[in-house]
Amino acid sequence: MHKEKELEISELALEVIDMLGVALYFARAKKDKIQTLIELYMDELDCVDENLPYNQEQMIKLIHTLQKKYPQHFMDKQ
Repeated sequence: MHKEKELEISELALEVIDMLGVALYFARAKKDKIQTLIELYMDELDCVDENLPYNQEQMIKLIHTLQKKYPQHFMDKQ
């Protein structure tokens, strides 16, 4: 049973990473930069105050931070 839970958690983690990739795509990330941006997102996440709630608002702020810090990884706004 313990192994099954670990597998389930791993699968959910992969799904979350995939959803982050989709969010970055809709934030106009260049397709070939999505993996790089996921890694940069994780780096930015490490810098967030642990006392702040991690929710949709925080995720949006992190994506906006990536857009500002790494505009070369995003398509021009139309």
